[in-house]
Amino acid sequence: MLTHLAEETVNANSTSVISVVKDTDTLLSYFPYQVERGRNTITLQFSRFLLLSFKDTFEVSFSQQSSLMFGYTLKSLTGRNNRFQIFINVRDNKNSTSLVHVAIEYSGEKEWIVKKYLSDIAESLLEGISREVKRVSEIEAKSNEKEFDYSKQLNKLSFVSKLLLKSRLVKSEGISIPKGQMLDTVLGSIGEVLSKYKTIYVSASATSASFRLLFINGELKGVYVNDNGKEYFSDENALSSLSGEFKLNVYVLLVPEIPGVVEDESS
Repeated sequence: MLTHLAEETVNANSTSVISVVKDTDTLLSYFPYQVERGRNTITLQFSRFLLLSFKDTFEVSFSQQSSLMFGYTLKSLTGRNNRFQIFINVRDNKNSTSLVHVAIEYSGEKEWIVKKYLSDIAESLLEGISREVKRVSEIEAKSNEKEFDYSKQLNKLSFVSKLLLKSRLVKSEGISIPKGQMLDTVLGSIGEVLSKYKTIYVSASATSASFRLLFINGELKGVYVNDNGKEYFSDENALSSLSGEFKLNVYVLLVPEIPGVVEDESS
């Protein structure tokens, strides 16, 4: 088994750092030497001396071992006993900073190839955590200065387009909605992802009506309804008046905070 340890001081409190560490999609985006990535899988390739290489596909799982210790396991999907274990410890440091420790272990085939790259993986993850925490801090500061009217923004194609570029479609289905039960039906459809993702975007359309919803931290923050060409903003009553057969699409945002991805635009 091979092991590498690394640490870095991050200019943020542990709460902000932990929010990034627990964001699997974001953290995996900083995993080097990946040649392909799926929803919960990642394919890595390492090479030495040009002709010698090691490539495998791993299933990724996350675990929280304590309030300050988190783990990622990458287990081979090819039936081989290749495995990466990544342990990330976060604790508050002085001067409103945090100390982040990363321990990475690899066991399995061609350890002599992989060992050269363990330090690169650890350093890249630390760099990614630091970068994402900085971005989250900047976004939070900007959000405090200005309140976003998400309902108004949901009517803008530029806003929606930017949302979709940073999102992943997790569900697409046809639903039949009785009058007065629109929101309850939608909540029932997205319940399985509502607690897993910070931001969820829902769009639905029927023959003569459509609506767009934005959920942040489990709360409904934006409502846009177009009913026979008439637009409604922040109006749950207009949403409840809709009924019939709708095509529903559910997206999850893959970044920590929405305002930093989609800037507010003046009309």
